[in-house]
Amino acid sequence: MAVAKAFAFASLPFVVAEAGTGTASPFTGQLSMPPLIGAGTAVDLSFLMAGISVAILRALRPETPGPEEGEGSGSR
Repeated sequence: MAVAKAFAFASLPFVVAEAGTGTASPFTGQLSMPPLIGAGTAVDLSFLMAGISVAILRALRPETPGPEEGEGSGSR
């Protein structure tokens, strides 16, 4: 469960940002992706680069030690 929470915490901001640009695109026309070089491409590339950076930083972070075995179990 902790892995799912960590994944959601790390990826949710990028999912929300991408959904926001997808929602705004039909209304404004400024963020549409068919033009190869345009505002939509720049925004999507910035989300992609930020997401990759977060994934790399999380992968390189040292693991935190878990609780010791038997700790909190009530047995001695």
